[in-house]
Amino acid sequence: MNKFDDVRDIFFNNFKKNFLRNKKYYILTNDADVFTLKSLRNHKRFIDAGVAEQNLINIASGIAGNNNYPLVYGFCSFLTFRCYEQLRFNAGSHKLNIKIVGIGPGYSFPYDGPTHHGLQDIYLMYLIPEFEIFNISDNNLANLISKNIHKIKGPTYIRIDKGKLNFNSKVKYNLDKGFEFTYKSTKREKLIITTGYICKIENENAEKFKNIDVINLFKIKNYDKKKFIRCLKKYKKIIIFDENSKSGGISPIILNILNENKVSKNPIILSSKDEQSFFYSQNRELNINNSSISKKDLLKLIKLR
Repeated sequence: MNKFDDVRDIFFNNFKKNFLRNKKYYILTNDADVFTLKSLRNHKRFIDAGVAEQNLINIASGIAGNNNYPLVYGFCSFLTFRCYEQLRFNAGSHKLNIKIVGIGPGYSFPYDGPTHHGLQDIYLMYLIPEFEIFNISDNNLANLISKNIHKIKGPTYIRIDKGKLNFNSKVKYNLDKGFEFTYKSTKREKLIITTGYICKIENENAEKFKNIDVINLFKIKNYDKKKFIRCLKKYKKIIIFDENSKSGGISPIILNILNENKVSKNPIILSSKDEQSFFYSQNRELNINNSSISKKDLLKLIKLR
């Protein structure tokens, strides 16, 4: 892994090696381009179904049903909302070994507007009981998950960001544990829980304080919930910081586990609003600023609390 690579190149390069070694591996897409996979487009096990997501999942499900290993990639919003019924019943209810890779999470394509923003897809996929969800935030996680993807069984939704995200290179992630501290302070008073790209902003802010810890929740369902709850009980204040919408990201998931375990922490939520964002820009940070979830917004909240 080259630390200067785009996080997507790291992920797809590792999968490409498995694809070329193993004839049971297939790659499918809805007319989406990934630089690393361009050389495979004429391969007989590379299938571009075009802008027909329902049919795309039907094809992938048929491939998986024959004991093969399909990976489907495309934009988050298109691979979840447009073919939700097929994901629920064809892939989910049959517990097929299919991997759905959503590119473009959050505001990572800020100039394409609400059709391309991935702000609600985490909770949408969370509602399908059989699907596991991984949210890749950095190069380190992209490398770990893609190298061990053959060990991840059953229907899985993987969100992968874009850009050179090498800020968590020293973190020792564990796929079974499902979460990890990306920053630890000398005083454990406040905890920020995050996922995905926004973890980068949290880490930068946490370094300015001596009483804030940061947890990256990168596995959304079958993580070590007992250890997670034990961690949460140690803090006086908890902040959920999420680029996704308040109802469409990790916020309702964390609130639910706190309620189930009778942990009365009353976390503060800083997330995108539950509304369509029609703000267009050439810069992701402008979209984040416009949604009031910037580094400055988090800093103000930390100081107030």
